[in-house]
Amino acid sequence: MKRVAISTAIGICAGLALWGAYLGAPYAGLTLTPTTLLVAAAIVAFGSSVALLSLSAFARPEGTAPKPWRRISHLASSEYRHFPRSGVRLRLRPDTVIDELDIVRHPDSYKSKDIFLIIKKASGKSIFNPVVLSRLFEKLSGFAGFEHILLVNEHDEFVGYIPAMQARMHWRERESEAAITKYIIRVFDDPEENSGVLREIDGLGVNATISDRELVTDALKKLSESLFRGFVVCGGRRNRKPIGVIYEDELFRASIKRDD
Repeated sequence: MKRVAISTAIGICAGLALWGAYLGAPYAGLTLTPTTLLVAAAIVAFGSSVALLSLSAFARPEGTAPKPWRRISHLASSEYRHFPRSGVRLRLRPDTVIDELDIVRHPDSYKSKDIFLIIKKASGKSIFNPVVLSRLFEKLSGFAGFEHILLVNEHDEFVGYIPAMQARMHWRERESEAAITKYIIRVFDDPEENSGVLREIDGLGVNATISDRELVTDALKKLSESLFRGFVVCGGRRNRKPIGVIYEDELFRASIKRDD
């Protein structure tokens, strides 16, 4: 706004100067023809325009183009949701006794901690009891730090991701047993065939993974070519090392971010 005011004042002064020259020229023994005045006015107008454009160009803050080479590993922890490295990492197996977990026995000691739940398939024929899982989710529902549920097979390989909010809000009652069976137990039965159903609850299936070495732009391209809403990010190319979850909006913001 200040630049506009200055430019306007300069233009008015230039006009007044030209008008004064026109009025004072006869007293100085000069004759200004209309053509001469038009040429002078054009020169002043051109100079003012160039000055204004130059002022705008120099005043514009410097910026850099988006980084097409930016990798997911370059992103800060604030740019997508990393799995917690501190707090509590619960590993749940079919034979786990819920009431013997320390977080169940002494919940007040964990109120301010991050809670990362990893549900692991047994190597034998043991399967999870949905009633037991529902009881665990009921116990964990009051913890604000409970945000992520990771499903892994007997080899610790990723097979599915579930936002913990789903379990905290909806899987705390006996009526939730059917949902737990659908989204957890059946996923373990056949991840390739059944884990795609996790999209219904904003989760991610076994194939929705990406290496943190991938370019952000390539990750967006993969999303556009699939039905995924995001990816579980793995360190390197190891599906035994999931480090976080990144969704489409976070990838898009990362792709257009400029240097500060």
